[in-house]
This record gives sequence, structure tokens and C-alpha cells, in this order.
Amino acid sequence: MATSLEEVATMLHMKKDKLAEEGLNAYLRERARGLKAEITAIYLRYGVSAIEELDEKINRGELSESDTFDDFTRLDYLEGEKDKIRNILEKFK
Repeated sequence: MATSLEEVATMLHMKKDKLAEEGLNAYLRERARGLKAEITAIYLRYGVSAIEELDEKINRGELSESDTFDDFTRLDYLEGEKDKIRNILEKFK
């Protein structure tokens, strides 16, 4: 049986809106940590610290574009998600 937000707020002696805000904030921070971990794993795989460095290595021919394509596109997506979450979290301050 599912417990509603109202029930949990009552059990914790919190206002429903405050509980929802804190829950969303915690979710976003956890999501940001997960994104950062995945981004870091890709950076370490290629010995870079930014997507621009990876792009430079590809352009210089140090890395094969076809071999890095999946990671590069995944990294681009992850960086975008990280920025989106960072912007949302800024609104909580």
C-alpha cells in the first residue's frame, strides 16, 4: 500500500510543501552525483577532464571518432543534464 505525501508529512510533523521541496532537492542532488560519477568515468577512460579535451583528442587523431562516438554522445547528454540540474538547484538557494 502506497503512503501519500500528506501522510508522510503528518508523520514527520512537517508541512507537505516543505517535505516535497526537501525531497525534490535531495533527489536532484543525488541525480547530480550520479551524473558526475558517470561523466568522471568517461573522462578517466580517455584521460581528459572536459568534453572539449576529448573533442580535441579526436580532432588531432589521437582517438578514433568511431571508437569514441558512443561515449562522446553520452558525455554530451550527461553534461547537458548536469547543467540542467545545476540550474534547477540554483533556484533552491
